[in-house]
Amino acid sequence: MDHTYLTYFVDISYLIASICFIFCLKFLNSPETARRGVLLAEIGMALAIIGTLIQHEIVSYEWIIVGLIIGGIIGVVIALWTPMTHMPQRTALSHAFGAIAVSLVGIVEYSSHGSELGTIKMAAIGFECLLGSLTFTGSMQAFLKLQEWMRGSPITFKGQNAFNMGVLTVMLGLLVYLIAVPTVAWAFYLMVFLGFVFGILLVMPIGAADMPVVISLLNSYAGLAGSATGFVLGNKVLIIAGALDGASGVILSIIMCKAMNRSMANVLFGAFGSAPAEGPAATAVHAPAVVAAAPSGPTIKQLSTEQAAGLFKNKAKSVIVVPGYGMAAAQAQHAVRELADQLKGLGVSVKYAIHPVAGRMPGHMNVLLAEANVPYTDLFDMEVINEEFHETDIALVIGANDVTNPAARSNPQSPIYGMPILDVDKAKTVIVCKRSMKPGFAGIDNDLYLMDQTYMYFGDAKSSISKLVDAIKSGAVAEMPVTIQTSAESAAGPVVKQLSTEEAAELFKKKAKSVIIVPGYGMAAAQAQHAVRELSDQLKSKGVRVKYAIHPVAGRMPGHMNVLLAEANVPYTDLFDMEDINDEFPETDIALVVGANDVTNPAARNNPKSPIYGMPILNVDQAKTVIVCKRSMKPGFAGIDNELYLMSQTYMYFGDAKSSIGKLVDAMKSATVMN
Repeated sequence: MDHTYLTYFVDISYLIASICFIFCLKFLNSPETARRGVLLAEIGMALAIIGTLIQHEIVSYEWIIVGLIIGGIIGVVIALWTPMTHMPQRTALSHAFGAIAVSLVGIVEYSSHGSELGTIKMAAIGFECLLGSLTFTGSMQAFLKLQEWMRGSPITFKGQNAFNMGVLTVMLGLLVYLIAVPTVAWAFYLMVFLGFVFGILLVMPIGAADMPVVISLLNSYAGLAGSATGFVLGNKVLIIAGALDGASGVILSIIMCKAMNRSMANVLFGAFGSAPAEGPAATAVHAPAVVAAAPSGPTIKQLSTEQAAGLFKNKAKSVIVVPGYGMAAAQAQHAVRELADQLKGLGVSVKYAIHPVAGRMPGHMNVLLAEANVPYTDLFDMEVINEEFHETDIALVIGANDVTNPAARSNPQSPIYGMPILDVDKAKTVIVCKRSMKPGFAGIDNDLYLMDQTYMYFGDAKSSISKLVDAIKSGAVAEMPVTIQTSAESAAGPVVKQLSTEEAAELFKKKAKSVIIVPGYGMAAAQAQHAVRELSDQLKSKGVRVKYAIHPVAGRMPGHMNVLLAEANVPYTDLFDMEDINDEFPETDIALVVGANDVTNPAARNNPKSPIYGMPILNVDQAKTVIVCKRSMKPGFAGIDNELYLMSQTYMYFGDAKSSIGKLVDAMKSATVMN
């Protein structure tokens, strides 16, 4: 093709591609036109690639084809295998890949033409490499935090902001120096290296609560770096696309900061979203079925599935669903849509309230609900829906914490004071579906949970909502509870659910098809291994599958539990090491913990401030039901409380292990309990 016509074709391709990108952003403003916007973006990108590949400057296509094939395969795999809940991580990775690409382009351009670069081109390359390098490491760190491969709370050190500003000043100084003297190679590579370091320093002190803003900001950096690459390569469409990406990212970041009533400086340097302080406010507490009475402290009201179904059937003419990250983590969006469909079938009005920073990336809830085929016409932004809560019969909150916390309105001392929130507390009745009473990313308790009209519906969102749908379909409803249950620590200590021997036997009768026994030093101290083996034999005689989970440091010496159980003639084939048994807990009906403390404490996984954080533990908390047999609530050797004891599926069976397990065996042998 003649070079003149080729140039015309390339220019027209770039022009149409740029128009597609502009209209893409326009259409993405509404769920109704979002698909059209994505399609336009795909067409625009295809035209941009075609226009770039047919330019006469390209002398060989071998490596280009190889790159297209490898990149295409990776893209298809990521698109097919990434669940919607991991979309924030995938977005962070995309930013990282794009950023390292533009950074490498700048490095190659400098290494090839460093001595020939003029002031303008050197400025563009320096800007490109700086933004590309810091965006790469920043995005990779955001990915690791979102994936929970590193702690999500801020990582800070004394003088951090001053140190960061010092690194930034040196980078900018090197850039100015290079613009004046482009031939100083050491200055260029030092600047790039510091860019990679600064990306780590930039995201390190930012907590999980601010990850949506960070992702948006990194998107802006990647776009601006791409625009700079366009100047370096003389590629018009890259300049336009990068500028659009950069500008839209900055605007979105500002909008999100406004939605949280935060400044950009506070997000970047405030270390907000840190882990909650230790103490009663940060304790995971669940409403009990059998309550250890406490004379004071805040109270909660817990619903069973049947009681929740009764509320919806008897009270609901209008419902507003408030989705949050808890819905995303549990992959509960399909169950939520099924519940909405069921309610609509009963003539109930159902709407969804979307807070701009719910989830872990902009539009997270919208994307998840769209995946579940929730009509976009049912989704309403905070500004639109807030006026309707006071007329709403039931507000159903699914895993949303900080964005529903009335403290943002009423408590000037709260870290989130002034942040716009969804007015859930103004609804006539509020049902909160979440795993526990743990706070959200901001690390503060939610006042909503203690209000008179609020009921807690504990459990995994997907499982809990599915059970609720089944109960509404079958008409299995129950009256509201009349007892108000204490939910926080007080003078009487933490609240737990305590079992009698008969109640423990009933649990085994009704729920046990598979049991994992977790022996610990409490079993050894009580010499209860023979009673435990007798319980195991009794369960096996009823067709129950029984295994023993052995932690390598359970007891007071290596192999302590193995020796004791061997003494009681427990078959060694029933004993499984931690690595072999941990995957089985989620499918286990009952985990029976006999005097094991620290080796079953979930704080080792989820509390970075715990002395045992990072210690491998037995995944007892993932079992469907947990029964803990021990003398009291006293902690183990580590001297810290065990969060397992306060979880919704856990029941305490207090007493000397030998005596308690012996009584349990006797109760199960009686025909009136287990048949």
